Amino acid sequence: MYLLLVIAVWIFFAYKFIDWSQWKKQYSTILFFMVVNLLYNTLYYNHTLWAFRGITADWLNHSIINIAFTFFICPVGLIIYLQRFPETRRNQLVYVGVWVGFYTIIEALFAHRGMYVYDNGWNSWHNIWLNLILFSVLWIHYRKPVIAWIISIPLAVIFYLLFPFPLDSLK
Repeated sequence: MYLLLVIAVWIFFAYKFIDWSQWKKQYSTILFFMVVNLLYNTLYYNHTLWAFRGITADWLNHSIINIAFTFFICPVGLIIYLQRFPETRRNQLVYVGVWVGFYTIIEALFAHRGMYVYDNGWNSWHNIWLNLILFSVLWIHYRKPVIAWIISIPLAVIFYLLFPFPLDSLK
């Protein structure tokens, strides 16, 4: 089962790259990410733009896989991202670009293998700008949480305007 392999890889990353004595500094930003991700998954539940698809077991659906990503895989990745963020502006731009590229390539590989599917106008190209915004806003949240919330509200409205879901799908 690929999900167990992915989790094992992230356990290795957590062991190798995280300073666990510092994890509390990243905690509120991890919670911020979880809120945003769970909000997307709630609002777009009946009108998904992207979804995980289990290919190794029938019971392995988007919800189960997304729980693993929301509560384990992404928090580990985000702690690494935040703890190792460089000091200089040039290095910061390169660093964000590497993380955006890494997540975009992983998502594209999963899509190619049928483990990540797109719908309702979404495609792999949209992941690039979404990941760029996500990693930028997460860094802002880490430094200035209130600013990130202020930025996130109009971003969420713009996202909805670009990719609306039927309001009756919330029933």
